[in-house]
Order: sequence, then C-alpha cells, then structure tokens
Amino acid sequence: MNGTSDRQQRELIRDRFTRTAEVFGNFAVKERVREAETLARLVRASEEDRAADLASGPGTLALRFAKHVHWIVALDLTPAMLHRARKSAVSNGISNLFFGLGDAQALPFGDASLDVVVTSYSLHHVPEPKRVIHEMARVLRPGGRAGVLDMLVPEDPHAAGRRNRIEVARDPSHTRALPQSEIEKLFRDAGLRMIANELDQHTRSFDQWLHVAGWHRGDREYVETRRMLEATMKSGEDTGFYPKFAPVDPQATDPVPDIELQQTSVFVAGEKS
Repeated sequence: MNGTSDRQQRELIRDRFTRTAEVFGNFAVKERVREAETLARLVRASEEDRAADLASGPGTLALRFAKHVHWIVALDLTPAMLHRARKSAVSNGISNLFFGLGDAQALPFGDASLDVVVTSYSLHHVPEPKRVIHEMARVLRPGGRAGVLDMLVPEDPHAAGRRNRIEVARDPSHTRALPQSEIEKLFRDAGLRMIANELDQHTRSFDQWLHVAGWHRGDREYVETRRMLEATMKSGEDTGFYPKFAPVDPQATDPVPDIELQQTSVFVAGEKS
C-alpha cells in the first residue's frame, strides 16, 4: 500500500475506472467470460442462490452468474462502471441482476443473508484485502460460498515487490497483489473452508495491457512501465511476468517491438462452516 487513506484510494479508483470505463469494460466483459464461468463452477452456483458480485466493474462476473443463480447484486464504487453493466444487462435481457453503489470493505448486506459472494481482480485495488474477505464471510449463510479471482504474484517477497511496483506504474490505483498462500490464509482466518483453487496462465501483449489501462505509446505511464519491465529483462530478476520481445510486424510503422508477458491468475473458493 502506498500510504493513501481509504477515502483517497476510493477516489483514485473512481477516477481511474471512470476514465477507462469503456475500454476496460469492453475488455473485461468480452475476454473474461471463461474466467467467470470457471468461478461459477468452483463456487457451485445454483438457481436457488442469492448472490453478490463485489467491485463488479462492468459486470464481469455478474452478467455471467445471472444465468446460474436466482438473483445477483453487482456492487461497485464507480457509477460509470455500474452504468455500463446496467446497459449490458438490458441489452441481453437479464432481469435478475440488480445494482448498488458500495464498498467491498463495508458491505450493505445483513449477516448470513447471501448464498454466494464473489469478486474478480479487486483485491489488488483495496487497502485492506482482509476486510473484504471478512465481509464476504459475514454476509454468507452457513454453507454459503465465497469466490475470489485475482492476479497472482510470486511467493518470493522481493519478486512480488518488483511485480507490484511495475503494476503501480501502469495503474496508480493498484495497491498490492498477493501470493496464493496469503489469499488462502485470508480465507482461513475469516472462517472459510477451502473447497477449490485453480491457476490460470495466459500470454498478454504489453501494448494491449497498457491500452486497457488507458495508456498508449508515448504516454509517460507507458514509457515508465516499459522501462521498468525491460530493466528486469536485462537483469533477469523475477517478477512472474516472464517477459520477452514479440516478433516485429514487417508492416508496422513503429520498429520498437511489443513485449509478450505472462499473467497468472488464481481462483480460490471457500465455504462458510
């Protein structure tokens, strides 16, 4: 965490995701369908379930979960993201998806009121991930399931630190991504019994990764993030990105090659006893 207060972090998140609502929303809703369906399977989503998608963004999980559950609430800090999710729900004829403006660290749900609570790629934006997981556990009924999908950093703290510094250069609303062992400990400490975990690794284009964050070649943020990543390529220091230069397109007007990097994500599901 970079020393900002909860209020400052919320404002930073709203600003970042308001400005990238369209480009990020297009990416997340289109490209993360498979991930949403995987998490629905791991938390055993069923048609009787009352559910919530925390820090839902453009409805990355909620739009897919709606076809599996009785109803689901998409909760997010950013009105622009909820507006985009609502438009998607209307255009797809989804009538069991509802929307709320709220903070994943202080949920507007009663104790033991939900069957399933999920969140995707949000823990690395919040000041205290522990509060999110404990809130998830609080609002779940006994036997209810919690599911988290997030980026993963190496277990080695030095490698994780390098990775998180690069992530912050790309996105100043990033706080700290966690290693798998820490996420699983948060579940156990909140009284959630582990029922499933899976890893997923896929290749991403650096240029596309920065585009989703709202940056393009020549932008200061693009230049600094690339500089930091290339420095690790020269030194051989681990970040979990495993970056390498992509082949240069002979038709490209810019001779500087793109970079291929690996993103590892983790799915964790737990059950409240």
